[in-house]
Amino acid sequence: ITDWKQELAPFYDLGSRMLGVDDVPYETPADNVVKAVAAAFDAAESYRPTPVGVWFGKPGVEVADPYYGGEGPSRTGCLGCGGCMVGCRHNAKNSLDKNYLYLAEKNGATVMPESEVVDVVPRSEGGYRIVVERPGAWIRKRRRIITADQIVFSAGALGTNRLLLRLREQGRLPALSARLGHRVRTNSEAIVGATARTPDVDYSYGVAITSSIHPEPHTHIQPVRYPAKSNLMGLLATLLTDGGGRIPRQLRYLGRVVRHPLLFLRSLSVRRWSERTVILLVMQSLDNSITLHLKGRRKRLTSQQDAEQPNPTYIPIANEAARHAAKAMDGFPGSSLNEVLLDVPTTAHILGGAAIGETAATGVIDPYHRLFGYSDLHVADGSAVSANPGANPSLTITAMTERAMAMWPNKGEEDPRPEMGDTYRKVDPVMPRNPAVPHGAPAALRYERR
Repeated sequence: ITDWKQELAPFYDLGSRMLGVDDVPYETPADNVVKAVAAAFDAAESYRPTPVGVWFGKPGVEVADPYYGGEGPSRTGCLGCGGCMVGCRHNAKNSLDKNYLYLAEKNGATVMPESEVVDVVPRSEGGYRIVVERPGAWIRKRRRIITADQIVFSAGALGTNRLLLRLREQGRLPALSARLGHRVRTNSEAIVGATARTPDVDYSYGVAITSSIHPEPHTHIQPVRYPAKSNLMGLLATLLTDGGGRIPRQLRYLGRVVRHPLLFLRSLSVRRWSERTVILLVMQSLDNSITLHLKGRRKRLTSQQDAEQPNPTYIPIANEAARHAAKAMDGFPGSSLNEVLLDVPTTAHILGGAAIGETAATGVIDPYHRLFGYSDLHVADGSAVSANPGANPSLTITAMTERAMAMWPNKGEEDPRPEMGDTYRKVDPVMPRNPAVPHGAPAALRYERR
């Protein structure tokens, strides 16, 4: 469709500034393990600190907004407690409520928490009626009706696919592409790791992810941590077991348990698990996928392997990396129970299902993020990503969304985007109107660069 690398470049820059991206300024014991893994793969030169959305500053010291010229909230320097994944308690992580949502609300947007869209109904007079309920509620659902001329679906890959699939099946949006739910990406991931035998170590210090390596061009590995005493995840871990070959993985696992009963018993203990364990997030940029669809009377969202390019259930280089990590830690390697017992891999980065395409035959949204068949409906989240990036996708999602929103016309002005179905052409970003100046004022006053 276009040279996406070139077209997204300025929006990667803008997204990095909006999310407050900075390289991790220190190394941790887990990073030393990653360096050892890189050396084992003869890839030491690929080691680098991770770019993350965290305010480092001085640990524990609160400062006025350091990002948006005083328009944003105050921030506090990161303490390196490892709690990024379970929720930063120290005002250091640059989560959406401290940038995009904060600034949007400050400029007049209404944010409605604890709200789930359960229906979108086209209106005869144009626009849509959106039905909203309190998620998870059996009683006191607090149902509300909102009307809108334009809608952006941004519920994450699972949420957006689930809602759109239901709307198509219920006849609300029958013209949605048949490609909806196809080409769902898992970042071709495996989550493995290693646990030290001795309790006298602490790998929980630092932000959630502090470094990365590329043991081969299409494989990317990062260490992941949880804060001290966050040991529940350890219940999902078990002995590392290879897949592939003629022997089922489950039988290989039972064989390992029989041959190494003491090691198996040790793996059941979650005492100081978060401090003794280095999780390895293994991501690949290979072309594989799964398909999402609704199943059963209750229309639950479920998945199945893509018929042409199935998602791998076993990544040999991931297990090899876990063994190298265990050697560096004087520990034992591990993987997740569902991978070993069910041959179902774990992913932290579900993507795709409503991906960009030239036509409805190849995608669900057009290059401007409009849903094929409905030019007033848009998708702006991970479900729009069409490939496995082989890296944490949050900045890619941000850049793609910034690009899509940059082409929206200001209210009352001509839409610069081609009609849906026309040949793609690059559209220059639309200058945002200054909300403090009335529409119709001289152009020099109506617009401002930000």
